[in-house]
Amino acid sequence: MTLERTTKWLAIVLGAAFIAIVLALSIMRLMYPYEVEWMEGAMLDHVIRILSGKPIYSSPTIDFIPWLYPPLYYYAVTGVAKIVGIGFFAGRVVSFASTLITVGLMGWMVQRITKNRLFSFLTIALYFATYHATGYYFDIVRNDAFFTMIIVSLAFTVIRSPGASLSARFCAVLFSIAFLTRQQAIFFLPPLALWFWLHDKKSGMIFIVCAIMLTIVSLMVLSATTHGWSTFYMFKIPSAKRADFSIIRMFDAFPNFALGPFAASSAAMLLLVLLARGKQKIFWASDTGLIVMMTFAALAAGAMSLGNEGGDRNVMMAFAAFVLPLLPIALNEMKNARPVFARYVYLAFLFQFVALYFNPLSGKMVIASARQRAGGDEFMRKLRAMPGDVYIPYHGYIARQAGKPSHAQLLATIDVLRVHDTTSARLQADLDSAFAQHRFSAIIMEESDAFRLDSVVHYTFAGRMIAEPNVYLTRVGDAATRPEFVFVPK
Repeated sequence: MTLERTTKWLAIVLGAAFIAIVLALSIMRLMYPYEVEWMEGAMLDHVIRILSGKPIYSSPTIDFIPWLYPPLYYYAVTGVAKIVGIGFFAGRVVSFASTLITVGLMGWMVQRITKNRLFSFLTIALYFATYHATGYYFDIVRNDAFFTMIIVSLAFTVIRSPGASLSARFCAVLFSIAFLTRQQAIFFLPPLALWFWLHDKKSGMIFIVCAIMLTIVSLMVLSATTHGWSTFYMFKIPSAKRADFSIIRMFDAFPNFALGPFAASSAAMLLLVLLARGKQKIFWASDTGLIVMMTFAALAAGAMSLGNEGGDRNVMMAFAAFVLPLLPIALNEMKNARPVFARYVYLAFLFQFVALYFNPLSGKMVIASARQRAGGDEFMRKLRAMPGDVYIPYHGYIARQAGKPSHAQLLATIDVLRVHDTTSARLQADLDSAFAQHRFSAIIMEESDAFRLDSVVHYTFAGRMIAEPNVYLTRVGDAATRPEFVFVPK
């Protein structure tokens, strides 16, 4: 058996294995009734606000504080929740469906450029293989997969209808939708505008003007309908967080991603740029040129997000979605230019698969097992038996699952407090008053290496929630956490 045939079948088997593993894990997580990741519950609290007819963006209180994200993902989940009911499934199925659409569009783009169905399949498999490298975010109640789907849809739309003024207008609408999902969409405006401009200057002007105007108008309407609170959360808080921005963390995008597990695809991208010498204008106006530009934009967006406090691997999902197709595209060009190179093509795929290898058994709360669920059931029984209002600062929605009111997630609370204005001062006074007056019958703090709090003011330690270790876990980065230590009024 030849090297080409052997490596080809190995790549197919590996690709199919990655797809099967990720789909199996995702289906298990879709049906899991408790948090998989520590911010899921707070995301779901936003959906409940919408369903209750309450605004997302309003004055911060101890009962609810929104995240600093734009609102579109919450409304998408709300639409699904009206059909399937309120719960983690509604948010997870939106993310999971977004992932499936993303890989479908990636496969289509590779098929269009290479005319090779196997390369298209392997591209899809490679993206599934990034499940660990991007933080296991394909199927949880977070807006990352939804945002990545919209950005990839933008590239798909541009490639499918190049240069047309109608396409420019439609892409401008999609861009504003992307921005209303995550502010990082701004990084993708320059490559899209440049690509339209290279095809037709009129279309380029239409896109840039319409995209900017639609985004500004939508933000102005949102600010007016929320009495300015959307601007406070979406822009003032991120501005206040710049004090904690780290350039060193930003450069982690290279050793940990572009030159780490994605090194083979990054090398393919650089090879494509080098091969374009002498015909740069034609290259940058091509389908491949657009994907390369979107890859650079995604790398910049991811690096900037990693520089922010708390930036994690999920911010590199868009980078993964754009850089991986460049590997089969570059291999196809090399194969066509030098047929002798064909025998090594699938070896390159194998290198990329191996670089993305992960063991789901070694990760915290990757598998939503029956044992984890039993721990959650025990926690809920004890929580329901507690009298009155219970504050679980690191989690939203959990208290609601036990029939109690939910409260603002602590990370969102800290984001407001770091602004240091009259709003944050008022919130701090409300928090101090609630603790001093023993508003809560209990406060449940975390058993986690990520959060180290030894005491709660005006409260005293009264025991643990769950006797059994390593059950009812939720992911926080690469670690795990769970509400465990009970504090009651002194």
